Amino acid sequence: MTVRTDTSIESAPYGRRTDGDGWRRRLFDLRKSFARDLDDGRGFLWWPVAVAVGAAFYFAPTSEPPVIALAVAGLGMIASLTLVLRRSSVWQFPAILAGLVCLGFLHAALVTYLAAHPVFPFERTVTLRGHVVAVEDRGKGAARLLVRPAEMDPPSRDGLPPRIRVTTRGVVPAPGEAVVMLARLAPPPPPPLPGGYDFARVAWFTGIGASGFTYGAVKPWPEAPPPGIWLTALSSIETVRTKAAGRIRAALPGDTGAIAAALIVGDRAGISDATNEAMRIAGVSHVLSISGMHMSLVAAFLFGGIRLILALVPPLALNLPIKKIAAALSMLGTGAYFVVSGMDVPAERSMIMVAVSLLAVLIDRRALSLRVIAVAALVTLALSPEAVMEPGAQMSFAAVVALMAGLEAWRAGRDEVNDGGDVSFLARMVRRFALWFVAALAATVVAGLATLPMALYHFGRLAPLGMIANLVTEPLVSLLIMPMALLAALTMPLGLEGAPLAIMGAGIDAMIAVARVVADWTPGGGLYGRPPGWTMLVVAAGGLWICLWRGRKRWLGLVAVFLGLAFIGAGAPPGLVVAGDGSLVLVREESGAWYKIGPKGGFTLDVWMAALGVDPAELLLPGRNSPCDADACLLEAAAGRPSVSVTSRPLAFGDDCATISIVVSGLEAPPWCRPAGALIDGRRLALTGTLTYEMQTDVDGRVHLRETGRVLGLPRRPWFPPMR
Repeated sequence: MTVRTDTSIESAPYGRRTDGDGWRRRLFDLRKSFARDLDDGRGFLWWPVAVAVGAAFYFAPTSEPPVIALAVAGLGMIASLTLVLRRSSVWQFPAILAGLVCLGFLHAALVTYLAAHPVFPFERTVTLRGHVVAVEDRGKGAARLLVRPAEMDPPSRDGLPPRIRVTTRGVVPAPGEAVVMLARLAPPPPPPLPGGYDFARVAWFTGIGASGFTYGAVKPWPEAPPPGIWLTALSSIETVRTKAAGRIRAALPGDTGAIAAALIVGDRAGISDATNEAMRIAGVSHVLSISGMHMSLVAAFLFGGIRLILALVPPLALNLPIKKIAAALSMLGTGAYFVVSGMDVPAERSMIMVAVSLLAVLIDRRALSLRVIAVAALVTLALSPEAVMEPGAQMSFAAVVALMAGLEAWRAGRDEVNDGGDVSFLARMVRRFALWFVAALAATVVAGLATLPMALYHFGRLAPLGMIANLVTEPLVSLLIMPMALLAALTMPLGLEGAPLAIMGAGIDAMIAVARVVADWTPGGGLYGRPPGWTMLVVAAGGLWICLWRGRKRWLGLVAVFLGLAFIGAGAPPGLVVAGDGSLVLVREESGAWYKIGPKGGFTLDVWMAALGVDPAELLLPGRNSPCDADACLLEAAAGRPSVSVTSRPLAFGDDCATISIVVSGLEAPPWCRPAGALIDGRRLALTGTLTYEMQTDVDGRVHLRETGRVLGLPRRPWFPPMR
């Protein structure tokens, strides 16, 4: 009989292993697993993540980072490079990531500086002369013009911005036309809520320095200088897009034609609010914006079609690399679709991803891999670092990374697939359809879960039935709507687009019907409210860990996912929200009921309600809207809430400052105005923008406010007008 003894260094006396030895063994195996992934190049997948983190550190604060922050980032890059050059196996990968974080921060600051242009300082009426760059039909007789200004009267002290966006009615000028107009212009608006979508930042990087509307009709400008070659080229493209959209809407009236125009030429105008809302609640509104799905489908159909045609010609198939030829031609075709679709920022990101994938085919690399997505993300961040803050970019890359990680795991774990042997053709078709259905269901679930944190944070909504809606609409889009859209675009120059548009319209009608049914079934319109930002960051970090590593260690990311989800309801909503112009206030009483004070609502109120999880019907209940007169809007005090006034005329300060607990106004209050609770006037709001407060009432009835968020900080971000 042979007795086996364990003489390894980890063995305990008497041949028994202790719990401590087991943990050391697990840690050793975990380290080896990380080393294998790094040796296989998995570390490269974290490069764009590090660059994105650095860019987010620059863009996220409400105030411009000081020069010392740039200096620290520069020193961090130098220190990281030093560690990398020392070739320490332990510190090399962390040093690379730290250096890329610093690089992302500095690159974001540099691109922001290079994008500098004048921003309209304050709201005023001007006479504007310039050339129309683009025209967007907004429906109901309105159009939105993108104008390159040439002259302004009175002139702007800081100079003319590169582009101005105005809404007009009446006769609509053509792209490239020289025009003169009387317009009311203002700086691009800041976020309507702390942490919300920053319209001013988006406008900064697209060269838009002012927006507004016109008084009266837009008139020709006969004495205008020539527009230039670049503007002439852009105008020609816009003319083609405008004419194509008109022909599409003529063939398919109503929402059907508006959605078809959105999918073919990127013109989303004319889609009714009801249809937009139904698709948003159903979780299929992403179909309306030309992005990764659309670009990928166009590239796939072009690639497959061109390759099939070339394969049918034996001399070409036997003597030429038809796969690479198909990739090159489909890249050109997808690029043409990108140009015709309007070259919006989401389409640009998608075009980069498609171009990198097709380039991989040209250099004999796998087109669908996480490395290709990492390269596309690095290119996107190099060209547009601000994309890290855009919900479209976040959701697009999250979905693609999750789907590719799932495909990679399936490839690694699948057995050899056969065609079913000698079974009948019908059985093989049924089997393939079943596999396709399971794959489509899995892809819908994976993409939905991957984009959930971003959708919930940015839009304050859940789409609990969105997976059902997407499972029905995705085949319609992939197999019917987009193929017919591509065919209609190819045949439109010949005037033969009628039949493809008719088939496409039938698919769109079915998609709208599904969206409306699912929206009706969704309780409360899917409204949830915006969770704390850090919880969604933790969930996203855990998801990235699961997707980018391999082996059992990837499931450690579930700890972060569950931790973020566990605290998704942490933190009480604010008790007081004040609009940046002092015209609107929301008050939350102790019972949780919300009250609106102010004559206005509109888009700002919609954003607030979505972020706070307030049902719009709640503010329509009797007593939830404060009465207004010519001087002020007043919410009287009651159990659990103070009295609040939104003052719109100077004369009203006399009574309000003496009798109201919280006085809010876009005007500057007189020095003697000292209400019992708080004064939030135009002088303060000019420094802070929209404010949120935690509100408490002591036993004596006195109100105490603690600021919990603001939109503007000091020093001012460059995309906001400077302090005067």
